[in-house]
Amino acid sequence: MVPGDQVVFTRLDVAEILGIWRHATGRIVDVLPAIDGSEVVDVQFDGHRLLVGYIATLFQRVG
Repeated sequence: MVPGDQVVFTRLDVAEILGIWRHATGRIVDVLPAIDGSEVVDVQFDGHRLLVGYIATLFQRVG
């Protein structure tokens, strides 16, 4: 994933907990390395604040 990619949650239970519509798509704003070598992403969803520091594997690239 790179900034600008459109994404959707792979775990809809997480989306619902955050109050985001089940199939809402967002855009990657930033990609950062995590301590364990994985990636962490910041994602912006329409109508929602920026979600900062989520494990990249929670999202699936759309398109």
